[in-house]
Amino acid sequence: MSALLYELKSIRKRSGLKQEQAAEQLHVPLGTYRNWEQCKNAPKSATELKRVADFFGVSVTDLFGDDLAEPGAIAQAMGIPDEPTQPQQVIRVVDKRLQNIEDAYDSMNENGRHILHSVATSLAKDPANAAEEG
Repeated sequence: MSALLYELKSIRKRSGLKQEQAAEQLHVPLGTYRNWEQCKNAPKSATELKRVADFFGVSVTDLFGDDLAEPGAIAQAMGIPDEPTQPQQVIRVVDKRLQNIEDAYDSMNENGRHILHSVATSLAKDPANAAEEG
C-alpha cells in the first residue's frame, strides 16, 4: 500500500493514548505502530487499515487526511467502507477518557463536585448543545 497514515499521530494524541498503549490494544508490535505514525509504512491489508480506523472511531479518510484525495476515494479504491463500523473488540479509547474523568471527579472536594455538576447541568439545558433531531 503506497498511501500513508498522515493523521494517525494526531488522532492517537486526541484519544489520550500513548504509542505503546495503542500498539498493545491494536495487537501490533510497537515498532510497527511507530512506523505507521512516522509514515514509514502503513498497514499491509485493507482489513488491517479498517481495523485501525475502527479502533480510533474514525473513517479511513480521517487516517489519511482529507487534503490528499477526494474524501472516501482511498477507501473506495481499497473496497472497504469509509465510515467507522462496529469494531470486533471493545474500543479502549473511550474507556480511558471516562476513567480520566472519573479519577478527576474522585479527586475533587465536595465544593468542586457541586460546581462541576452545576456546569454540566447548565450545558445540558443549553439549546445550543442539544442533539439535532432527525
